[in-house]
Amino acid sequence: MARDSYDDMLNPDPRSRRGSSSSKVGLIAAFCVLLCLVAVVLYLLFAPPQEERSEKVVSHEPISIEVKEPVKVSPESETVKEEVKIVEEKSVSVEPKESEKVVARELSQAIKQDINPSSKLTFTEHVVQEGQTLTDIAKLYSLKPETIISVNKIKNIAAITKGVTLMIPDRDGVYYTVKDGDMLSKIVRRFDLDMTWKELQELNGLKSENIKVGQELFIPDPVETIGVVSASSISFSSPLKGSITASFGQTKDGKSVKGIYITATAGTPVTAAGKGAVVDAGVSDELGRFVVISHEEGYKTTYAYLERVEVKVGSEVEKGDIIASVGLSSVVPSTLYFMLEQSGITLNPEIFI
Repeated sequence: MARDSYDDMLNPDPRSRRGSSSSKVGLIAAFCVLLCLVAVVLYLLFAPPQEERSEKVVSHEPISIEVKEPVKVSPESETVKEEVKIVEEKSVSVEPKESEKVVARELSQAIKQDINPSSKLTFTEHVVQEGQTLTDIAKLYSLKPETIISVNKIKNIAAITKGVTLMIPDRDGVYYTVKDGDMLSKIVRRFDLDMTWKELQELNGLKSENIKVGQELFIPDPVETIGVVSASSISFSSPLKGSITASFGQTKDGKSVKGIYITATAGTPVTAAGKGAVVDAGVSDELGRFVVISHEEGYKTTYAYLERVEVKVGSEVEKGDIIASVGLSSVVPSTLYFMLEQSGITLNPEIFI
């Protein structure tokens, strides 16, 4: 009994200890609840209203948009780009002046297409404008002046005035008058053409190869570059009554003929083709016995393979005056070689006489 009483004094009842622990837990819980209440009160006192918070959240949205704006292209920048584009287009497509348009048109007309040598010859009508010269018209169509002179049978270049209609061929060349004994094959060889007689037939639109004396055939570009031909009021006459046996531009003895060959009976008089002065006379290996007459406006005529000369250097002559006679020569028998040039430029005498 005594032992049991002692143990009870030293070890109180466990149930009493559990009661004290529970009270402690209760105090802690109450303290936590109190803290929560204090926190709620503080939150209610100092936290912003719900509407204000929502406005602040919304107010952040423009900030995010402003950050993305540099990446996006604004309508104003698009407008600026369009304006810059328009300015660039205007700067590239500058409207040319009227004078530049005219030059451009003339240059475009002057550009010629490749033409088949055997294709039929075609023509364009050109009405001479104020101030236009033969040289201007020739350049406009990329032709030689000699071509226009030959096609239009111009004997006086000064006759090319405003309002005159000229026929312009589609290629360079001259007209040749068929002579006795001529055949297309002979003409091709005579002018050393780079084509067959059949192609020459097609070029001239002939139905057959038969040709007749006096018929005119277009010979494509048999002459060398003619150069500039100036206007003239001078007319020339044939220096000898005879037959033309070789024409201007024809190939004879391997050389291009710079004038014409006129054959007549030995002793037939040779006359001055125009008014002028004798500037040269003598004998040379190339021309035999010859006479050269100078005329106005830079024209000069040469008479070669003469038998007898009736004038001397310095003599003044009128058109039709006898200056020599045709005769036998070591080069060509009883034939006159007649040349016409202006300022050093050889011309086809048949056009002027």
